[in-house]
Amino acid sequence: MKQKEMAVYLKTVTIAITILFFAFTVWFLPTVIREQITKTAGKAAYQSACLFIWITAIPCFMSLWKFWNICTKIGKNQSFIRENAKELKHISHYILSDSVLYVILLFAGCIMKWYRYSIGLLFGIVVILFICLFIVIAAAALSHLVYNASKLQEDSDLTI
Repeated sequence: MKQKEMAVYLKTVTIAITILFFAFTVWFLPTVIREQITKTAGKAAYQSACLFIWITAIPCFMSLWKFWNICTKIGKNQSFIRENAKELKHISHYILSDSVLYVILLFAGCIMKWYRYSIGLLFGIVVILFICLFIVIAAAALSHLVYNASKLQEDSDLTI
């Protein structure tokens, strides 16, 4: 697959993920948690939960934007450049901030004994946390590898 084809493919996947994630955070999750939270904790708790979901969605959308920038550079045949390594590092930091928020939410849920109302809620938080941590590790590792590849490419460009 050529660089431009790869960039188009990655951008298409990024658009699809962005649309699905937007629908998930704006429509699906608020709809699913509405009955559960409103029944047990009230409308204010539901509004707080929606606010938390939307706040934690911001770093994810920022990460998708950074990935879009990487895809654009791949299309220009600039796969192994330091800017891409920095973009991947930023993605890692954004998702790490989300992970911290979900750890805080998990501890708050355990302290407030949310498991009495829904063990599925705490399980969902743990699943989201593991997904976030996987993305953090993958983005950090890719950032390191792209940075090393950019140094090798710069060295080889100087020798030719």
